[in-house]
Amino acid sequence: MKYLLLPLILSCLLFSCAKKEEPVKDPGYIPLNYSLYFGDNKAGYFKSMKTEEGKFKYIFEYNDRGRGPYIEEVVQLRDNGMLESIRINGHNYLKDTVNERYQVKGMSAKWMSTSERGEYDLGGNEYFIGINSTIGNTEMMVRKMMESENKSINLLPSGTAKLSNIEEIVIGDTLKLKLVEITGLSFKPEYAWFDQFNRIFALPSTWLSCIRDGYEQINEQLLEIQTQKEKDYYNKLASELTQKPSGKVIIKNVAVFDVATGKMLANKSVVISGNTIESILAEGEELPEATKVIDGTGKTLLPGLFDMHTHLGRSDGILNLAAGVTSVRDLANSFDLPEIRDEFNTDKVLGPRILIISGFIDQAGPYAGPIGKIIKTLDEGLAAVDFYKEKGYDQIKLYSSIDPSWVKPIAEKAHGLGMRVCGHIPAHMLAEDAVKAGYDEIQHINMIALNFMSDTIDTRTPLRFSMIGEQAANINIKGKEFQDFVKLLKEKNIVLDPTVSIFEGMLTTKAGEPDPQFEAILDRLPIQVKRGFYSGGLPIPKGKEAQYKEGYNQLLNMINELHKQGITMVPGTDAMSGFALHKELENYVKAGISTADVLKMATLTSAEVIGVADKLGSIESGKEADLILVDGNPLENISDIRRVELTIKNGNLYNTADLYNAIGVKPFE
Repeated sequence: MKYLLLPLILSCLLFSCAKKEEPVKDPGYIPLNYSLYFGDNKAGYFKSMKTEEGKFKYIFEYNDRGRGPYIEEVVQLRDNGMLESIRINGHNYLKDTVNERYQVKGMSAKWMSTSERGEYDLGGNEYFIGINSTIGNTEMMVRKMMESENKSINLLPSGTAKLSNIEEIVIGDTLKLKLVEITGLSFKPEYAWFDQFNRIFALPSTWLSCIRDGYEQINEQLLEIQTQKEKDYYNKLASELTQKPSGKVIIKNVAVFDVATGKMLANKSVVISGNTIESILAEGEELPEATKVIDGTGKTLLPGLFDMHTHLGRSDGILNLAAGVTSVRDLANSFDLPEIRDEFNTDKVLGPRILIISGFIDQAGPYAGPIGKIIKTLDEGLAAVDFYKEKGYDQIKLYSSIDPSWVKPIAEKAHGLGMRVCGHIPAHMLAEDAVKAGYDEIQHINMIALNFMSDTIDTRTPLRFSMIGEQAANINIKGKEFQDFVKLLKEKNIVLDPTVSIFEGMLTTKAGEPDPQFEAILDRLPIQVKRGFYSGGLPIPKGKEAQYKEGYNQLLNMINELHKQGITMVPGTDAMSGFALHKELENYVKAGISTADVLKMATLTSAEVIGVADKLGSIESGKEADLILVDGNPLENISDIRRVELTIKNGNLYNTADLYNAIGVKPFE
């Protein structure tokens, strides 16, 4: 990798001083440049500098399939080193305008943006992070925490961030870095690498990484060290929060949801032995001896839920289990996915069973996907299928930049190896053509709607979202064209994973309004997480707000029609784990699907699609003990699915209140 001049100068300072074991002198706040990567592919940059006026200026930009932010942030400090002002301009991930301000006058702080306003009387140790703040803001906050006595700082509008661990690590015998662990910003510890002068050095990740220019070759080494810290953290949580009964467990006096009939069976007692459902006893039948007896009066026992569209990391595990999600399908991830699958499936890390892992393939270009195999030729695509099969992947996911003429040969290759094919519909190809070329599944309901628009729309770009608002309401779902397409889907036994809820926020909200996907639970989230869900959706043209909402409603109408016509649909999220699945199920009911059918989609139907219906997906003697105990009756009110009190996965018991408390989420009340 080519070294830029300033990082090279800084590295020379670090190396020479380290060898002499003399104190390192801070060279001052010199400009530094960083690169952002999705895997090995450069996606953007971050620049950190100080202006002639003494202000700190940061520029942050990356491209993610046509989406991605461009942010300029300027920070001014007071004489005592605390914040005086922050100015943030540019556009956010969905290309909507960003204009944020934070200002201190005397001991009063005020802030405003398109999504929030606030005011606070300062006490002297408060810090503000903008909704769209850059990495530079994080650097400045950490520098302040390092100076404080207890290594913490109060956040505005509330909360506390803390440096829970600082470890000095030497890379290559001479490069001295600090790996800091920050808690209080989200559900989990955040990690960042700093140099000896307390400047950001790297933020390695399996998704989007940031590293100082000239040091790209050690990014993987830093990630390995950081990942081990994360594993230690999650292994410890698993040990603390997993209950492993030594004998039988009985849930008595409980209503059991019978997936086959769609009815509730009252006053049952379910006996669990190890990881197996031993028996289901009627009222009055004698109960066997048990290590643990749980009274289910007034509660409902359901099979564990399935999320059929995830992109999991270790941090997602607790959110899933607490929400009652015990099984998932991962639809594209970093190459450490098989390792994460094994950790979840053996209960070393808290999380659902990962039953299907998908190998991601896209064609190189300006809108290529961020991870997986990015190919330049059809031969490379065929080789990628072999690669994933050898690594134990179950299916292939194709993406938006794939040459349409490559779909059929790649699908034939995958089918020949016993793998299914799914994904986005490639640009300049319609869903009908993809199905005929070998798709087994289609992800996202917008891909269905786009089938009835022009194939000249470049769906590699955010047009695949905005055109739903522009044109979806005009689709005649009772007309011949739509109905003929439905017949094709049924004839080919195509599975649809709608993820409809992600489009609700995109097409119906503006900045300052809560994201409807998570509105019901925002007050339960850590405040710094909650703030991010008021940023709004797509930049909707003025005067078209009602039109875009109609576009979203038409997606719901499509889902209802597809269900009526017998198309297999499975619920997936492609969003925040756990909570997003609850909303997806609520939206299916809103679309007009019966609650019993929706619950079946989230359990037995998903198990059938994956091929594990003999083991999971319903409450029957002999099946594996993946169950959830709900305070309420989701058959009468689908929103009761949010009231999970106990999750049982593989026979292990998880108190959901304990799970939520461990990640700073208020349990359901």
